[in-house]
Amino acid sequence: MLTSIKIEKLFDIFDYDITFKEEGITLLTGPNGYGKTTVLKILDALATQNGFFFVRLLFEKITLKSSGDDFITLEKINNEVLIKAKHQLNPIRWSIKSLEKVLKDLPFFRAIDENRWMDRRTDEIYNADTLLQKVIIEFPELLEELKFIRFPKMPVVYFIREQRLLYPVPDNRMRAKQRSFFESQLDNDVSAFRKTIEEYAKDLRDTIKETLAKSSQITQQLDSSFPRRLFDQARGISENEFNQRFEHVKSIQRALAEYGLSDIKEDSHPTFKEENAKALCVYLDDTEQKLAVFSGLLDRLKIFTDILNERRFTFKRIDISKEDGFKFSTSQGKSLVLGDLSSGEQQEVVLLYELLFKVKPKTLVLIDEPELSLHVVWQKQFLDDLFKIVALQDINVVIATHSPQIINNRWDLTVDLEENFQCESI
Repeated sequence: MLTSIKIEKLFDIFDYDITFKEEGITLLTGPNGYGKTTVLKILDALATQNGFFFVRLLFEKITLKSSGDDFITLEKINNEVLIKAKHQLNPIRWSIKSLEKVLKDLPFFRAIDENRWMDRRTDEIYNADTLLQKVIIEFPELLEELKFIRFPKMPVVYFIREQRLLYPVPDNRMRAKQRSFFESQLDNDVSAFRKTIEEYAKDLRDTIKETLAKSSQITQQLDSSFPRRLFDQARGISENEFNQRFEHVKSIQRALAEYGLSDIKEDSHPTFKEENAKALCVYLDDTEQKLAVFSGLLDRLKIFTDILNERRFTFKRIDISKEDGFKFSTSQGKSLVLGDLSSGEQQEVVLLYELLFKVKPKTLVLIDEPELSLHVVWQKQFLDDLFKIVALQDINVVIATHSPQIINNRWDLTVDLEENFQCESI
């Protein structure tokens, strides 16, 4: 777990010593220009092994510490970054020349200018950051020159950026030679991006389909072996255990029906008879296995829909659907197109969806300005809802914010960069 980050001479000005909060949520505050977003980008670049971000960043030294006294330091000397970790004797050096050496073995990448390259195979355009990521994925055997220290305690990072409402289409390719300048710009502005809320509705639809398919597979396997296992069953079940487990099964079935994920009616409560104890035990074992595949999904759907329906939207309602993923309607029951939601409503849906469905456990989540387009009342409720998500997802969160309403009454979670800089300067 990360415990602190110390940054010396960020932008040749600021010295920060930031300790992350044990509660799992750290709020970075301060005036514009103090580098709140840059701190998030530093954490993201460390986790994604993006040395070229630090080559271009103006700083002198960065030290990141984790529990167990593990650390990694980055020192900037003459446009070269020296990276060193605990127990590592010789620092690794990064510079723009490092990437240029690797590209000599990949002649289909052609330099357009000092920070843009074109892949001649596809006509895709890359900057130093995105090109590095492509090389890491496609040509790992060439990366000895770019080898980066693996920080032993650095978690996976998920960065929720300020621009959240547009979703980049990964297979979009810029073919400037085949288009006029105007057409290229139009493509870049429209075709290269889709509305994130629409993409996430499709993503949830696919998740539901995959979960239903997995449940169906488990059901077929169990049903095919049910007679044999019934005859082989040696253990019975008490009436008290049966009642408790059966009530739990019914609660899951009710939730599935509520979200439209099952057409199976809730089982009526059978009368317990001692002579049927073995058969009832097999039945419950099988039913619990069939339903277990839905447990994580149902927990996330409940928080997702409860926050939006009970605490956010007054005249609209979100519903879960096997066909649509999620959809919205008015309080009078009239269907709404996802794009008809206001920017604030879309921000809320997208942010909640990413936290609940895109982020994996043990992830360090970075959120830039969660207050964007959100009503003041929603901002005040944000931290209460986030704590529920942090507990469910087992994540840590670092937030850059300008909003006192987001902070609400939790000033104990804040690190004020202006105050931190002044303390470090004394």
